Amino acid sequence: MTKENSFRLLNRKLERVLPLLFLLFFVLIKLIFIMYSQPLPDEAYYWLWSNKVALSYFDHPPLAAWVQALLVSYCDNNYFVISILPILSLVIVMAIMIMWQKHMLRRFDYDLCLKNIILFLALPIYTIFFSISFPDHLLITLLFASSFCLFLYFESDTKASNGIYFWYSAVLLFSFALLTKYNAILFGLGALSYILYYKEKLRGPTYGHIVASIVIIILIQVPVLLWNLGNDFGSFNFHLSERFDQEKNFFSVFRNNIGFLLGVFLAFSPIFIFNLKNIFFLENYKSDVKDFIVMSKFVFIFSLGFCFILSFFTNVLYYWATPALVLLTPFLTNILKSELAQYIHILYGILISLILLINISFYPISAFFGNVDRETAILYGWEEIIDIVGSEKELQGAEKIVFSDYRLGSLYIFHSGDFEADVLMEGRRTQFDIWREEKSSYGGNTIIIADIDFPIGQKISSNFEKIEFVRDIKISLGNKLIKKYQVFLGTNT
Repeated sequence: MTKENSFRLLNRKLERVLPLLFLLFFVLIKLIFIMYSQPLPDEAYYWLWSNKVALSYFDHPPLAAWVQALLVSYCDNNYFVISILPILSLVIVMAIMIMWQKHMLRRFDYDLCLKNIILFLALPIYTIFFSISFPDHLLITLLFASSFCLFLYFESDTKASNGIYFWYSAVLLFSFALLTKYNAILFGLGALSYILYYKEKLRGPTYGHIVASIVIIILIQVPVLLWNLGNDFGSFNFHLSERFDQEKNFFSVFRNNIGFLLGVFLAFSPIFIFNLKNIFFLENYKSDVKDFIVMSKFVFIFSLGFCFILSFFTNVLYYWATPALVLLTPFLTNILKSELAQYIHILYGILISLILLINISFYPISAFFGNVDRETAILYGWEEIIDIVGSEKELQGAEKIVFSDYRLGSLYIFHSGDFEADVLMEGRRTQFDIWREEKSSYGGNTIIIADIDFPIGQKISSNFEKIEFVRDIKISLGNKLIKKYQVFLGTNT
């Protein structure tokens, strides 16, 4: 055997082995993350919702909390509850992806399916949301399932007869996605706008079916509508009014614009963004697949464009644009065509996964460069915090514990199981304000926990006749100070 033939044989073996090694690496990271990760503040916040089931909630619609509540009713392990749901969602998405690839090729291509799954796992935004228990994992899963049904509808041989069943399946799944997070609306509006504009060309659903679909979507949102009616439209006001910047200036607008674009660039993968040009030209696709890809690009641009315009008025988080990405996900191997682009994309995804794992599970990355960022710092030291707060509560004869930030309050309740703890957050409402009775008062002594980022404000001080500083709580890892909290005693005679 010549050296050239030996090299080719080795290269073919590497092409078969490397994808399996990458897959194994991603699975290993997931397993370590499940075993050692600290619950994020919002994970604890949403877990708390699932322990207090309601028609809807202040920050988001209810479906993710309802699903988690079902698991909470059968399992007492908090860590298992918040870890298992993103994994189940990930398994469902990968199963749909395999079915989708098989359907497009009319056969099962092991190598192509494996490659597409690895490219999918390497997208940082999916790495994040299929690792943590935010509503986004369920949002992505439902939108992905809706996308597959929409793809089946787009096929020319299904539209006339059984195609309408795929259409209504897509509508139903989208409706549940909207019942999970409000930003699902970007997916729906984008897809509907495209279908209406190209209705004759696509031989799309009749106006009667479109109206019926809108009625179905509205009916499924009834719990959210009823909750808002009973709570002074709290959730709608929060998202449509309170979240908007009251005092806009050039710096804040510029910061919001750049922050959103940079977040999308990093979370959607720079390699993916740079290679989107590969689906600009569609000569090699069948007409039905071509139509679907064109619609996917339209939804992508529509969603990103909407979020960017919104960033002129408020701080838009990069993951609000998640619906932009879903429709393009099955075509990752078409977007990342070259092996070099694929390997760089995979290595980038592994890097982000490792940073996320280390930062949340073992040691704050920012500690190597100076002060620890607050979002990471508050993950650590809860055993010590609970011991100190419990001791102070007993020593001071306090009846209740109040926090100045919903993140701290949620993490405390998650780790301690003290569901009587409350949050009085300055400058914004939270779900804690909904739970609290409007005329509730704090009699006797109350322990107050605050920090430099969320100090005691009018919302807390107005509830007490006297507030005294008690002590600091310093959380360190080795010789590095991670976070400092202040303990106060609020009293009423």
